[in-house]
Amino acid sequence: MSKYSEMHALFEAHSFDKHFQPGSTILLHGDPADAVYLVVSGTVRCCTVDAEGHRQIFTFTKRGEFLGLSDLVVWHFTAESVDHVIVKSLPRTTLEQALAVNLTLREEVRAHMSALLQRREKQLLALISSKGWERLYEFLKDFAASRSGDGYIALPMCRRDIGDHIGLSMESVSRAFTELKRRGLIDLHSHEKYKITGDL
Repeated sequence: MSKYSEMHALFEAHSFDKHFQPGSTILLHGDPADAVYLVVSGTVRCCTVDAEGHRQIFTFTKRGEFLGLSDLVVWHFTAESVDHVIVKSLPRTTLEQALAVNLTLREEVRAHMSALLQRREKQLLALISSKGWERLYEFLKDFAASRSGDGYIALPMCRRDIGDHIGLSMESVSRAFTELKRRGLIDLHSHEKYKITGDL
C-alpha cells in the first residue's frame, strides 16, 4: 500500500486530468495557488529565476509525485512540462476541507513535506561539497531509481536542464558525463540514454 494512500484516494475521487505539451507552463510563480497536482505521467521541472535571469531547477517532479503541496496562497516557483505531462488537478479548497477532518491525511501531508525538506537539504549539501561529476552521478542514480527495469534510461530533460539543477554549465555537464563513463560508473547508449554500471 502507498504511504500516501489517503492522498491518492482524495485525488482519485475529486480531481480531473490536465494535459500539457512539452515546454508548457503548468503553474507560474506569483499566481494564486488554488490547486494541487499529482503527476500521472511525464516529468515536470520546478524552478525559480533571479533578477539577473539565472535559473535554478530545484527538482524534477515525476510520475506518482505531488506538486504544489508546500504553497498556500501564491506559487513560489514556476513548473513547466519537460515532455508530455498529464496531471490530476485537485482544488486546494477540497484538500483543506479533507485535512480538517482526516488525521491520516494530515500525517501523510506532514510526511510528504518532511521528505521534500530532506531532499532539498541533500541537494544544498551536494552543491557545496561535491564535485560536478559526483553531482551528476547522484542525479542519474536517483533518476534511474524512479524508473522500472534495469535497461538503459532515457532522459526526458536536456543537459542545460540538468546543469541548472546540479549547478553546472552545459559544457561542464558534458564533461561530467565523459568523466563518469571514463570511471566506469555509467554506460552511454546515446546522448540521452544511459545505464548505471558502478558505484561511488
